[in-house]
Amino acid sequence: MKRCKYCGKQIEDSFEFCKSKCKENYKKAGECDSRKMKYFISGMALGFLVLFCGVCAGSNTIMGTGIVLMGIMVILLPFTTPETNALLGYQRARTAGRTLGILLLIAGIFALY
Repeated sequence: MKRCKYCGKQIEDSFEFCKSKCKENYKKAGECDSRKMKYFISGMALGFLVLFCGVCAGSNTIMGTGIVLMGIMVILLPFTTPETNALLGYQRARTAGRTLGILLLIAGIFALY
């Protein structure tokens, strides 16, 4: 059985969405996500750069700051892979992404100390 691309409910093999409302929501979400992708990439690159500088300097505080920054970006903009979207559906994949972002934030806070 296939799953709806938006909500993740099981559907018949011949359809991609369970309702037309799911199809509309998926299309709107995709357009909105494509506009925000540049902010996500910039924030993750900045977080990685700060993390890398912390590793080079040997400073746990700087490393933790980079991890916290990446965690915040994942919480605010929880983009997931197409495979995750296909497995869980768009809504559940975003929830899973935010959950992992919270875990990344917690790991960054622990790395600060």
